[in-house]
Amino acid sequence: MAYIMNLGNETDIKWIFNVSFPVGPGCSNRPDDVQLVQHGINAIMAHLELFDDGGRPITSYLKRDGHFGPRTSAAIKAYQRNLKARRRVVAADGRIDPSSRTGWTSHTQDQYTIVHLNRDHRNCHGRMMREADFPEPLRTIVDTAPRVG
Repeated sequence: MAYIMNLGNETDIKWIFNVSFPVGPGCSNRPDDVQLVQHGINAIMAHLELFDDGGRPITSYLKRDGHFGPRTSAAIKAYQRNLKARRRVVAADGRIDPSSRTGWTSHTQDQYTIVHLNRDHRNCHGRMMREADFPEPLRTIVDTAPRVG
């Protein structure tokens, strides 16, 4: 289930909403994890320029239904391309993996896309994501364990 995770001191944010399992092509794509990604991308889409594989701007919001399909896949890829264009250290592999406790991968020292998604939400909106803004059933599913910061 999507959940709140405290991060260590290796990032500029103290906690994130994290996915439990990978979201992307060939992944488990649990509905709550997909819905968290869809919500996060929708929340920043108006603030960042996201382009599909053909270079066309993505202007339509994702349906926050928890189903991984071609539009969600294209939005993840577009978001990762946007991160790379902004010189963020991230694997642009079309998937969003659960973050480690540090926010960094061990094998490549990239920062997890889910960490960037949480940070970009904070930077675009001046605050972290809130459960109250989540669609159902994500709002009642997300583990609201205590967090710091």
